[in-house]
Amino acid sequence: MKKFVIFSVVFLSLILVPILFTILSPLILFSKDNVIREFEKNFNTILPKSTVSEKIYDDYGGFHNDGMKLYKFVFTAEGKKSFVSYIQKQKSWEKLPLSQAYQALVYGGEIKDFSGNITEFEGFAKEVGLPKISKGFWKAIGDRSVVTARFIDYENLDTKTLINLKSFDFYLAIYDTEKGVLYMLKVNT
Repeated sequence: MKKFVIFSVVFLSLILVPILFTILSPLILFSKDNVIREFEKNFNTILPKSTVSEKIYDDYGGFHNDGMKLYKFVFTAEGKKSFVSYIQKQKSWEKLPLSQAYQALVYGGEIKDFSGNITEFEGFAKEVGLPKISKGFWKAIGDRSVVTARFIDYENLDTKTLINLKSFDFYLAIYDTEKGVLYMLKVNT
């Protein structure tokens, strides 16, 4: 009888463990989608629990993982209130408009250097589908997964630095207070 009980417990555990793992692993592993986790990790910001992400543009997979992506995060009414309250308290989030450097980089424009030479930027917004946002908050960071980006102060990017860059590796978050929508743009060129 004792051998039967031991055999039954071992047999059932061998059958039940894989079944339970199969059922529960998606709940554990994917309780938040990967894009929400990416945002939270890189911007050191927790998004409201009911946040839903939506891919607008993603062309990654090119040479040396070059590409751009734009994601939109939508909140519930309560989520909007808590997120706005949170970012208003943070010193790292700026009120729109974007800085001159990011305005040119994202939406396009011209920048003059100290000698009067003009550098023109086409902007990334049109290609990825980022709308023009006039009221809200923004925050930029370097893509820490790219070694060269660690040496550029993307958080405080100025026009002098911008005109000397040959490639870009950054994240930009823009929260549209009129629509209650958060956008995350990632650029690696």
